[in-house]
Parts: sequence; structure tokens; C-alpha cells
Amino acid sequence: MRTRIYSGLFALGLLAAGCDLSVDNPNNLLEQELDNPTVAASLANGAEATVTRALGAMLGPYATATDELTWIGSRQGWQELDEGGVENPLNEFSDAAFPYVAEARWMADEAIRRLEKFQAQKQLTNPADLIWAYLMGAIIYTTVADMFDDFVLGDRQEPKPPVGKENMPGLYDTAIEYATRALALAQQINNRELQKAALALRARARFSKALWPKARTPGGPNPLVSDAGADQDAQAALALMGNEDYAFKLVLSSASPNLVDGNVTFTFNINSRFELRVGSSYIVPTSDNRRVASIRLRDPIDNVPDPKLSAEVNALVAGGIYGTITVASAREMRLILAESALAKGDEAGFRTQINALRAMDRLSPYTGQIPALELLKHARRVNLFLQGRRLADHYRFGDRAPEWTARAKPGVFFPITIIERRANPYVR
Repeated sequence: MRTRIYSGLFALGLLAAGCDLSVDNPNNLLEQELDNPTVAASLANGAEATVTRALGAMLGPYATATDELTWIGSRQGWQELDEGGVENPLNEFSDAAFPYVAEARWMADEAIRRLEKFQAQKQLTNPADLIWAYLMGAIIYTTVADMFDDFVLGDRQEPKPPVGKENMPGLYDTAIEYATRALALAQQINNRELQKAALALRARARFSKALWPKARTPGGPNPLVSDAGADQDAQAALALMGNEDYAFKLVLSSASPNLVDGNVTFTFNINSRFELRVGSSYIVPTSDNRRVASIRLRDPIDNVPDPKLSAEVNALVAGGIYGTITVASAREMRLILAESALAKGDEAGFRTQINALRAMDRLSPYTGQIPALELLKHARRVNLFLQGRRLADHYRFGDRAPEWTARAKPGVFFPITIIERRANPYVR
């Protein structure tokens, strides 16, 4: 996997305003230069940069509304989220994150549009640039559908009507299509790493689409997801990954301008501003309530501090205001297959997948020591920590975060926020 994170950000606001950008950095481009095929790599980089920044911004509000992060600072917007109140369009932190998410969605689509044009004209010298843009499109469309109840697919400063809550699952279809195009092209150039990423992202999008109605109508008779397409992709991805503990990660880097603009990046608020920390059901905090003293959440079979959670928390602390964001992994593929087996009553299939997952951390195999559903929920909790999956699991499994008050409304995700509402006449 190539590492070009945050090396080519071009800003939506500057392009929309027609401002003159410095050309000292070869990745800083005037809009009229974007029709030149030589800028293909910069377009792909720009998509990656904006998607990474959007996830870094949005994971703060999202994870604070779960039990993963908790509010310890002075800003009441974080308190509102900590208590489960996600539906307020005026919340300053979800509102601060919204423009980054909208920019990333637009930038991914724009990069794809231009790179596909180069490809059609046989001017795309490196097909991996287009694959990379497709992957960024798949990530951001899946993220938007996962985290929001409604969204606007605008064109820079041109307002558009909202998608509409009932149409939000269609965003997964776009993610699936982008991942499918990425996979086909990666197969053409025989790039196994990009094939792994495309299959994993398509499995994730298909699983998330099947989960979407369960998360938004809590209390249903069966919260478990089984999707044939997701299963097939997960199996194909694992066949390429082998025994590798594969993870497709985006990197928050000091190379990005305005990374902590508005204090929205979740790592900044954890490790610098100290508005947030890891939740108390996961860790024991230090005496000043700011940092991690030890891991509280234990493996339910071996009764040891969960090793995967320990590794993730250590990496979070070590990363400071930067760090990485996992968007797909071999572990998630195992979880998709384990849940599908459990949903179908296939106990042997569940054990096969969950024990392959446990073996990654040298944990004892599962032989029925606890209910399978409880182990699945724990495994998702630690293996998908801070990856934007937890709120949906809270809702569909009926597991309330300990910080939730009457503000929490299970089944509700983030709205179109006030910055868009004030600027867009189509949004009420």
C-alpha cells in the first residue's frame, strides 16, 4: 500500500473562490490545471487528504456519542454528545466537522470524474491513481451513510436538495460501485494490495447497508446481519490476505494544513486539548482524569486486559495529535463472517471465524464458554475500536453507553448541520 497521505490537499474553498494558489508545492494546483493528465497523482492525493481529514474530524463527535470516548473538558458541545445527543444541528463539533465531510465527498467524486476522463482518453499513465480515487470514494460514501441521517451531495457553492433519509442507503450503492471499479482495475494491473483494499471496502459497504435498517429501528427481533455479498467479499479478501493481520489505514499527518482547525480532530482533543479521553468502560484513567492508567475491559474468556484494545489505546496515545484511522481490516472480515454464521445458526462457522480472530492475539479458543452473541459483541467492540462502527452496535444491540441521558435517542444519527442549513435554501 502506498503512503501518500496528506501530500496533495487542494482546498475546496479556495477553488470555489477562484483564489490563486502557490505553485511552490507541485501538489498545489490552479483549477484550470486540473484537466492536464500530469496532475493525476495530485488529484488522487487530494482525495485521500480530504477523506482522511474528514474522518479525523467526524470521529470525535461520533465516538463521543458512544462509550468509546467520554467528555472530560469544558466545552458543553462535547457534553451534549457524550450524553447521547447527536440530533442537534447546532452542536458546534458536529457542525465543525460537517464541511470537511462534504468537501471530502465532493473531492473524491471530482477526482474520480477527472481521472476517468484521462483513462477514457488513454492519457492515464498510472491506473493506480484512479484505483486510489475509487477507494477514497468508497470510504467517504460509506462513512456518510454510516454516520448521518441525511446529507447533501452539493457541487461546491451550488446548493442541492438533501438526499433524504429514506434514500441514504443508496450511498452504500455508490460505495459498492466505486469499490467494484477499483477491484476490476486492480485485477487488470495485478496489484494484490489494491485488490485487498477494494474487496475489504466492498465487504464493509455491503455489510453496512444490511445493518442500516437494524441500527435505525432498534429493538427489532434479530439485530444480526447476514449478507451474501458481504460474505463473499470478506472470504475473497481473506484469501488474498492469508494469515496477515491486514489493516487499511489512513494517516493523520502534520503535512496537512488546518488539521486541527476548529479543534475538531479527535486525536487533538484526546491528547492535546484534553476535552476527551477513552471511555471508563475501556480504561482506568490516571488520577488527573486525563490519560490512561490501565486497561479495564478484559477478554471475557481469558480474563486478561484485552490485548487488541491495549494495542489500539497505546497507539492512540503514542500518535499524539496525529495517528492512524483504520477503515477496513482482516479482523473486520472475520467479524462479518462470524456474525453471518451466527445469524444463520451455524455455530461451527462462528467458532471458526471467531477463533481465527482470537488467534491473532494469542487468546484461548472459544468452545462455548459464554453465549456466542456476547462474544461477538465484545469482539466487535475491541477490534473495531474508534473506527466509526460503535454507535450502530449500541442501537441494534440495545446496549446503552453509561454516559447517556434522556438526550440519547436510539436509532438517531447525525443531521445536516447548521452551517449547511444556513447556506442551502433546500434544507429546512
